[in-house]
Amino acid sequence: MKKRKTLGGYLRKLRYPIILILVVGISFLMLHNSNKETILKNEVQENTLAIYLEDEQINYIPEKDSGYTLDLTKSSCTNGVTIGFDYNTWSVKTNYSNYTNPDNTRIKCSLYFKKRTFAESLVDCGVLSKDAGTCIKENYYLTEEVVDDETVDNNLRIIGANPENYVWFNEELWRIIGVMNNIDDGNGNKETRLKIIRDEPIGEYSWDYKSDGTYSNDWSTSTLKDLLNEGGAYYERTIGSYYNRSSMPITVDFAEIGLTNNAKEMISDAIWNLGAGADINYNGTSVVKEWYDQERSNRAYNNRWTEWTGKIGLMYPSDYGYATSGGSAGRDICLATALQNWAETNCYSNDWLYNHIFFWTLTSYFNSSSAFTIGASGFTWGEQCDAVYNVKPTTYLKSMTKIISGSGTKEQPYILGL
Repeated sequence: MKKRKTLGGYLRKLRYPIILILVVGISFLMLHNSNKETILKNEVQENTLAIYLEDEQINYIPEKDSGYTLDLTKSSCTNGVTIGFDYNTWSVKTNYSNYTNPDNTRIKCSLYFKKRTFAESLVDCGVLSKDAGTCIKENYYLTEEVVDDETVDNNLRIIGANPENYVWFNEELWRIIGVMNNIDDGNGNKETRLKIIRDEPIGEYSWDYKSDGTYSNDWSTSTLKDLLNEGGAYYERTIGSYYNRSSMPITVDFAEIGLTNNAKEMISDAIWNLGAGADINYNGTSVVKEWYDQERSNRAYNNRWTEWTGKIGLMYPSDYGYATSGGSAGRDICLATALQNWAETNCYSNDWLYNHIFFWTLTSYFNSSSAFTIGASGFTWGEQCDAVYNVKPTTYLKSMTKIISGSGTKEQPYILGL
């Protein structure tokens, strides 16, 4: 696990010291705008520059990965000169196309740097463009709430006890798990997508229980999968029936909380990995990275399918594991601790996916008819698939979905659009 840099470490590096530039010409000063046009003035000019970090004046430009960005709404120059910013080269661009100087005064520029938000990063990087994850990592600081999971896919995970990752979806609150790379749309196209999960469970249901009383941990034939996806009562926003560990079906009413037509337009098929989790002789030794690899492996019990193409699934144990910012032991220790032992290390205390309740994950238990839950005490636990636990629908948004407003707080969640 790479050691994360601190803000103090960044600010101590004066990579771009301020230089007061005095330009003298024999008969004129040459000024260039961003279009390489030359403006001639027959007076000696002096360019002065003032830089502010959160409104406090400093004598250096923050580094590219410091977590700060130029605030173009506050930054300005005198004499009609305007400012732009190139995040790739991390340089200020001045435009002299409207330059005026009737009083022969000096050009003065003030640059204001502010903390970059995750929402701004998403917008500036094209939100959910194919290279959004790479763009954010290369051009913007990964904040205390957004980190690279350092898996083979280099996903961006939102971490902490209560990060600002709320999104208004399906006329209710959902939350962003992360910016996920290499999501296959079922046709061989790899995309970058936002993965979101419903903030509250839709109820308690068996992972699988059929009318004849049988059940298995094969998600491709799961009754819960059928309930959540096309044709099911939740997906169709209607009333239906469900065998919930009983020979008599119960009525399920999703007429108010099922998927709206607008929500359906924002999601599309994705390949969900169904590799079995935990060690073959399950002894609680699987840490988060091992869960991630197992979920994407070809290992399955009794020739189960290891991939499924659909729209609505559940979160993985690795999603839960990567969401922690660390308990009293710290994030690195938590990521190196088996998820079954998290209750002992308090790693769940700073994990926003922890809900004080038992709820299902998508991952099956190798060599059994069980699937994994996240326990009320914050650890993973295998349960028979006929058991009844909370269900939190999870989905991948279409790659063209945009965040059009909002700040990610519960009071001002991100608003989506196409």
